[in-house]
Amino acid sequence: MNMINKSYRVFFLVIFLLFFQYFNVYAGGAKCSKPVIFPLLSKPINDTGQEYDNYDWRSSHGANQAVYKSYRIRQSSAKNITKKSFHAARDLYTDVYNDNGNYNLLKSRNYVRAVSDGKVLEVGYFYAGTYKVTVLHNTCDGRSFIIRYGELDPESIKVSVGQDILQGQILGRPGFLSKKDKNQNKVPIDVILDKVVFMLHFEYFSKGEVTNKPFSKAFSNNRFDRRADIEDALDILEEGYVNSFGELLKP
Repeated sequence: MNMINKSYRVFFLVIFLLFFQYFNVYAGGAKCSKPVIFPLLSKPINDTGQEYDNYDWRSSHGANQAVYKSYRIRQSSAKNITKKSFHAARDLYTDVYNDNGNYNLLKSRNYVRAVSDGKVLEVGYFYAGTYKVTVLHNTCDGRSFIIRYGELDPESIKVSVGQDILQGQILGRPGFLSKKDKNQNKVPIDVILDKVVFMLHFEYFSKGEVTNKPFSKAFSNNRFDRRADIEDALDILEEGYVNSFGELLKP
């Protein structure tokens, strides 16, 4: 009788352990069903089928100004240098306003969010009046990479250096590129003629290594003027798009 009871106990213990293992695998899989999400709360307006899809962020390399590896002309009056380089990101347009000369009240109606959990590495000036937030991301399925969320409105940034952040956490709002005219008035850089364009400039560094070396170095020998592990962010963006908005639209 004791042997029978012991056998039952062993049998139920084995069943319990198998069930526990299955539950953990299932729960872990469910928890990691969306390791990456899209970096905007709503779809960009340079999405396929949208108003500005002539600047479709999904297009092939160099096809338009918003995509990775499109040509840029960089100039330094101080060094008397003109250089042709490549665009290091995918640009996601969020708002386009008519240029009526009143820029102080203009804001993006979209928000930038973290594509996965991570730690903020830097917050600071980026380009033409905009800021960047650089994040080391570690996804629930074991990937590690760095994203620079560039061209943000500096007044909108919600995070600080060293902060641990969660997937979906708001980082700030897209900003617009500006310069000073001859009278020192703030004017937008012409992204689209006679328009004010707000966007997220999304850079992807594949290695996920934290070093003292800068991510950007203007007029470097690198045609992207970026750290060596800069890569096209398209796969990350498409994965996040599907996880956030459903089926991926193809151009």
